[in-house]
Amino acid sequence: MVIYIALSLCVVILQSTVSRYLAIQGVHPDFCLVLACVVGFLFGEHKGLGVGLTVGLFQDLLSPGGPGVNIVLKGLAGVLSGVITHTVATVTGPAILAGTWILSLGCGLSSLVIAYSDVNISTFVYTMTTGLLPQSVYNSILALGCFLVFRKYHRPDSLFELLKRR
Repeated sequence: MVIYIALSLCVVILQSTVSRYLAIQGVHPDFCLVLACVVGFLFGEHKGLGVGLTVGLFQDLLSPGGPGVNIVLKGLAGVLSGVITHTVATVTGPAILAGTWILSLGCGLSSLVIAYSDVNISTFVYTMTTGLLPQSVYNSILALGCFLVFRKYHRPDSLFELLKRR
């Protein structure tokens, strides 16, 4: 539990400080969503839910936005990424790319609808093409990279094995 809290707090701080430097054409990565998805892919839906709820809570408390939106969306992303690991026999790169892309796009659309309930079609299309679709691709590539790095350097006595056991 302490590991979840520390990891989530660090990622929220990174999100608010480093993401603007990693922006490509104004598209910022969502490290909090990526963390929830990667933990879900690696350790299943229960761990994904725990990290998603924790990181979402910190993001709601420490960043501007609608209260409670991030806790629900990040928790849901963590659970669904964990469900993907049980649905697919072997978690592969395309499964992570597609799963994270869909979850990121769904979270972005949900945030758009919640924040701007009276969006007209031209604003919606503009936001989709310039913001949500590129961000979901960026998040997918970032999640795949994190997943592959964790898998490559994963040792049984590592910090992530402790997450898996708890």
